[in-house]
Amino acid sequence: MPPNTGLRIARVHPLLLNHGSGLSAPLLAPLFATTHISQARKRLAPTQSNSSSQRRAASTASRVEEPKKETASPTISELASSPTRPTSPLTPSTTLNPPASTRPPPLELPTRDPTTSTFTYWFRFGKAYMSFYKTGLKAIFTNRSLLTQSATTTTRSDILLRERVHHDIFRVPTFGLLLLLCGELTPFVVLAFPHLTPYTCRIPKQIDALRRRAEARRTSSFSALQRVDTPSAKLHSSGLGSGHVCRSLGLTSTVWDKVGLDSPFSKSLAERAVSRLAADNALLQDGGGVEALVDEEVVLACEDRGFYVREKSVAELRGELRKWLRKAAPRKGGGHEEVRAEAEDKVRGLLLGLDGSDGEN
Repeated sequence: MPPNTGLRIARVHPLLLNHGSGLSAPLLAPLFATTHISQARKRLAPTQSNSSSQRRAASTASRVEEPKKETASPTISELASSPTRPTSPLTPSTTLNPPASTRPPPLELPTRDPTTSTFTYWFRFGKAYMSFYKTGLKAIFTNRSLLTQSATTTTRSDILLRERVHHDIFRVPTFGLLLLLCGELTPFVVLAFPHLTPYTCRIPKQIDALRRRAEARRTSSFSALQRVDTPSAKLHSSGLGSGHVCRSLGLTSTVWDKVGLDSPFSKSLAERAVSRLAADNALLQDGGGVEALVDEEVVLACEDRGFYVREKSVAELRGELRKWLRKAAPRKGGGHEEVRAEAEDKVRGLLLGLDGSDGEN
């Protein structure tokens, strides 16, 4: 086995190198131990000046080592899908939660001290925001590097990493230009154009403003849906149902709401969102459940499903997400396509509020 084999296997899933996971050392130790054993065998091989002795030693070494056929080490994806899940070095926290760098960094603003001058305070205030944005932009390229090193997208953490990198990387040019032009005024400008900002650069006030608008739009859409006298079976497949899913999840522009029409792409967007949520449900259920999610990812998972997350505790949201997953779970048995279709049908029903709720999950 070449000495750098351990390094190549470690790059298959770069998330394991995150120092916060605490998994890299136990996973890589057996790999490097194999390298050290090979090197030790070479040092212990007899060295004779006599050429015949050297040939005998070489032939003996070959006879000893040839029968030992090395077994290829399992890949990260094989370990993740192994039926003996409890013994896998990949914990649910690693496979379900994307890197913390895909979320906004902490924003530490200075406190107003009576002894501090106004100029000094606002200077530190602007400096704190610029440091926040600098860290957020740096995180985007860190995440992009992690994505390029990842060979597969078999776990939920891989999938979310890819989605967030794609979302952020296309907003870097516009946001970077905005940051250069506005400087310390950027925190005020982004409130007017919240969707231009990458995830990693969104300040708390901006996130709250986006959620407030999304929840108001969702409530309005539910009210309009309840005024329509349409059987539930038809609502599942109708354009009205697709339009509501898009409005509820913020998949289309609010311009369509103002003109009283649904986007012509509502059906395809709604189908894609329902399919994605059904797949995410399965990953969560099979990968360790809601308990394995960190607090920030619980909130984001609830937000993805159209929950009202503002002014709710994480513990409350965990309970609601757990209940939602139970309702969306398909029955046991049946073929793969049947199970998938049933799972998507249940997700669509939950998004349309057809589970007996009033629209609030």
